[in-house]
Amino acid sequence: MNILLPIISGILTGLAMPGNLFSFLIWFSVAPFLYSFSHSKRTLERLLKVFLYSYSLMFTTLWWEIPVLSKNIPEVINTFPGYIGFLSFLLMVLILTLPYYIIWFLGELYFRKSRVVNFKSQVFFSVFSYAAAEILKEFGDFAFTGGNLSDALYQHIGFLQVLPFTGTIGLTILILFVNSIIAFIPERERVKYAVIIIGSLYLVNFVITEKLPLININKNAVKVSVFQTNVPQEIKYSDNTWNSYVEISNYLQENNDKSDLLILPEAVFIKDIRSSEIFRIIQEAVKISNKNWIIGFPTVNSEKREFYNSALYLNKNGQIEEIYNKIRLMPFAEFLPYENIFRVFSFFKLVNYYTPGNKYTVLNLKDNKFSVQICFETYFPEISRNFVKNGAQFLVAISNDGWFSQKTALIQHFSKSVFRAVENRRTFIQVSNTGITGIVDKYGRIVETLPTKTYIGQNFYVPIESKETFYTKYADIITVIILILALTFSLI
Repeated sequence: MNILLPIISGILTGLAMPGNLFSFLIWFSVAPFLYSFSHSKRTLERLLKVFLYSYSLMFTTLWWEIPVLSKNIPEVINTFPGYIGFLSFLLMVLILTLPYYIIWFLGELYFRKSRVVNFKSQVFFSVFSYAAAEILKEFGDFAFTGGNLSDALYQHIGFLQVLPFTGTIGLTILILFVNSIIAFIPERERVKYAVIIIGSLYLVNFVITEKLPLININKNAVKVSVFQTNVPQEIKYSDNTWNSYVEISNYLQENNDKSDLLILPEAVFIKDIRSSEIFRIIQEAVKISNKNWIIGFPTVNSEKREFYNSALYLNKNGQIEEIYNKIRLMPFAEFLPYENIFRVFSFFKLVNYYTPGNKYTVLNLKDNKFSVQICFETYFPEISRNFVKNGAQFLVAISNDGWFSQKTALIQHFSKSVFRAVENRRTFIQVSNTGITGIVDKYGRIVETLPTKTYIGQNFYVPIESKETFYTKYADIITVIILILALTFSLI
């Protein structure tokens, strides 16, 4: 039993992820796993190979979580030692492999004794069983879409143009078709077909990229100011909220531009300041600035004793016009999944366990509409999609990425903004505490990013879009069709 192929395959696929090594690897990195899996003779052998592939993939993709869990968080909140963080990382990776076992389950249907295996059936089974696994990664309390095959191509603008029709799963299916052909084509023809197919795809990508129109910043565009606060986590998580305010006060005094909106990051403060003197000072600063503000900090509903991770929308008079409460919370850090089982991991709580929001809030700005999401919500396409369905004409995400000392983490997070922009044909702005702060146009082109780990502000011009894409309207139907195809190609 050859167990090295799925491990090598998982590592190579992880190295193709944003910020790691070379995205080019993605066109053939999955092939060794598909080949090895299809040549397995026993149930447990196939199960082991799915585990080895998915574990090595997620480990290689998310290696940057090791210093976060073993060093950065323990040093700030001081609730657990570093070695516990490392062991928790190993368990986290194990949990993230769960959706991939659908490949094994479908494989048991496909490799039944009566099965006549041929090239065509192997290709279609491999493509749609793996695609089903990536779809399942979006559901449940442990949902996390990092390590999706499509992530590797976030900078390949031509390929991204399939997203308004299929979402990222369409790009994943394209990648899997190429890998499956390489895996199952006769060995003597493998290199030839790989060169022809991959070369042709990159030619198509180049042509499409060159043909895409430039964005016209017309009269309907809104001018938006962003502020990357670059506040260290040690200051942010200290007991003195004035420390966080001092870090941003200079910018508030110096910024006199005539933009329509100022966006600050997630968790500018780590507790509800609405009844504090600091908030009253901020309200006065809003009035002086003569623009609307987005600012993130937790809010508390005292009557229900509920805590929320929130983005507050202040109008020019300093009044709270809307509050968006984060819908997709991070397991263990923001809520405790399956409490009876994982109660022992409650020490990962950063401040409070939050209640998920339930409203896809749309905000008004000079007769235009936009929405704001918080941090890792960009990993979930339904968040942006539902905002657009509710009328959002551009999209904003605020984030606190100050935990991450490795730029790979920042790149992987920001890459999700690219996918959400193209899927919905909306300009997407991400504003982070330490970076990456930037703007992506509706075709997925990164227009501008600010230097990371830098105290800096910038102005962006944001075009207004109103049309809904095919994917925005029919994503749920696409998902169901792919799951049906996965089962179908396992049975026929």
